Amino acid sequence: MKKISFIILLFFILYFVTGCESASPKITEEEAESIAIEHHSAEISEDSIISVSHKGGEYIVKWEINADCNFGTYYIDDQSGKIVKGEETSC
Repeated sequence: MKKISFIILLFFILYFVTGCESASPKITEEEAESIAIEHHSAEISEDSIISVSHKGGEYIVKWEINADCNFGTYYIDDQSGKIVKGEETSC
């Protein structure tokens, strides 16, 4: 009986853990790009975006401005659209 209870408990734990991670994003890749562009005002344009990827509930937007030798990455929450973390580097 304990073995069956343990298996059922394990099943429910796995069900809830995987269910929370599979929530579909409320914002799109294009919206994440726009958020990064707006946050960096006029310096970043659509041409400055190197890549946009989605991992672990965040969009990872990499950008570069060749004229100023600036580059960086924004981590944008896929549910709220807020920038969780930003990394910027200047030469």
